Amino acid sequence: MSTNIKQDIHQVLKKYWGYDSFRPLQEDIVLSVLGKHDTLALLPTGGGKSLCFQVPGLLMGGTTLVISPLISLMNDQVQNLRAKGISAVAISAAMNYKEIDVALNNAALGHVQFLYLSPERIQNDVFRQKLAYLPITLIAVDEAHCISQWGYDFRPSYLKVAEIRAFFTDVPIIALTASATKFVVDDIQVQLEFKNQNVIRQSFARKNLRYVVQQEEDKVTRLLKLVTNIGGSGVVYVRNRKKTEELARILTSKKISALAYHAGLKFDDRENIQEQWLQNKVQVICATNAFGMGIDKPDVRFVVHMDLPESIEAYFQEAGRGGRDGKIAYSTIFYTKGDQQRLLDNFKYAFPELDYIKQCYQAICNYYQVAIESGQGLSVEFDIDKICNSYNLLPVLVFNSIKFLEKENYLSFLDAGFEASKVLMLGNKEELYSFQIKHPKYEPTLKTLLRSYGGLFEDYVFINEKELAYRIKTNATELVEQLKFLDKMGLLSYVPQSSLPKLIFIQDRVNTKFLEFNPENYQKLKQRYLERINSVIDYTNEDKVCRQVQLLIYFNEFNYSDCGHCDVCISKRPKDYEKVKAKIVDIIKAQPMTLNDLKEKMKSVNDETWVKAFNELVDDGRILEHETVFYLKK
Repeated sequence: MSTNIKQDIHQVLKKYWGYDSFRPLQEDIVLSVLGKHDTLALLPTGGGKSLCFQVPGLLMGGTTLVISPLISLMNDQVQNLRAKGISAVAISAAMNYKEIDVALNNAALGHVQFLYLSPERIQNDVFRQKLAYLPITLIAVDEAHCISQWGYDFRPSYLKVAEIRAFFTDVPIIALTASATKFVVDDIQVQLEFKNQNVIRQSFARKNLRYVVQQEEDKVTRLLKLVTNIGGSGVVYVRNRKKTEELARILTSKKISALAYHAGLKFDDRENIQEQWLQNKVQVICATNAFGMGIDKPDVRFVVHMDLPESIEAYFQEAGRGGRDGKIAYSTIFYTKGDQQRLLDNFKYAFPELDYIKQCYQAICNYYQVAIESGQGLSVEFDIDKICNSYNLLPVLVFNSIKFLEKENYLSFLDAGFEASKVLMLGNKEELYSFQIKHPKYEPTLKTLLRSYGGLFEDYVFINEKELAYRIKTNATELVEQLKFLDKMGLLSYVPQSSLPKLIFIQDRVNTKFLEFNPENYQKLKQRYLERINSVIDYTNEDKVCRQVQLLIYFNEFNYSDCGHCDVCISKRPKDYEKVKAKIVDIIKAQPMTLNDLKEKMKSVNDETWVKAFNELVDDGRILEHETVFYLKK
């Protein structure tokens, strides 16, 4: 690294990302990390968090260790880095032993610049033995709010992250999150053993976002009007999978292109739907909260919640997916009083009785034939419907029981275990040639694999069976059978894609009567969950305080002013406000003019009113400026 650090970071930014400048605060965060300071970066959704550790990671050399809670998010970042010519690997609890061994060996040899881990991996004894041999120069903890019990998405496995620091005492740590209250901000730094408190935060104010909350019985009709009036790309969040499909059908029937997205879809289908939306071939995605993490689409013009989110933090992240290009975007909640009551009713399902949790644990262990005092590290595909049918259990209670078993470190649930199939070549070129001579049937498959994908001998590479089968002029079913056979013969390692979530046994099965829970912890979590629900209800009920101000106060940001554009602010405007806006438009439509000329024309109108109306027209892009002259957008 040269003495001109600022020049270095801008060169890296330009070389790999093609940007001439950083977004607000990115440069400050990067410089803090390069100064070897423990750093907590608090940036709202769309603030460009990943660059804050990727740029310094490249300059520091060695390997940057990245802790991330979602497999899908890790894979997205790994693929993006590889596309830029940067070596990156992701290790998760959903991988088999061979995959993990290859990845860690490559990292130990210095061939990996970014090593992504799920937090569960840190608890693995084999990983810990290899950890000391890795050339780690930076530790990054993504979605850092997961480390705090005060956070809305607490993950107990995150509490082990700080233990890594013992292996690398001089290595700085950067923690990143998009939403955190004061309690969470303080707790993150304590849990990660920051040497000194160091928070770099961007304001949570989003000047281009228009927050709207409407009590509405006929939500679908209002949604149709909103989509038609605003236009452009959008996301509509609903509570469950069935509703995503119903809503997508309704929008399609009204000539609005829409697709449903949820965790129950196959990997290829999810990828295809997401890609169509990213390329604006589909206007609207109707989704559960499984959609959005790690997706950076700049031109989202509206985000609509048809059901109430379970926390302000989750709402803020989802709403923040609109308007990343800096242009006007709308974040709207449609709700009824019944929705508020349902949120409270769901509370009783979120925290099953402790005896029910024990019953679920026993059912899961029996279903997967895990004997007492065995099973540690076992990873299984989790089919919740089959387990519920076999043991007469309720899916929502089983799911929430697993959440609590996670918090007590018995199991780990990976809902994002949907990743493409992958292949690693185990045989060398001579062995492959010899095999093809003896088994000519497999020659097209092996040759096409090697021609289609690079790096197959060094690491696992994601493949697409349908595309590969098309090139070989066979069908996908036959190709899969061939790959399984080649795997059996030891020529390659083939890991087929999974369409089900993963369940990992963190420790050996214990006898149910010895299953220990912390009742105090259970009650604390219950109370915090209820507080978050009530915060959402309060937000929807409050019609006197600016929406953005409410959000800023929630996140302990008190240097604020009314946004002037949310439903609350609009309700406070003078009655003739829209007439004033129309008058300004008519004047400038007739003749472009300077601000002084317009001021003369608006003498009969209250200054505060017409200036506010004029600024809004400029913000909305309806009035443009060229060399101090304002004109109407055509």
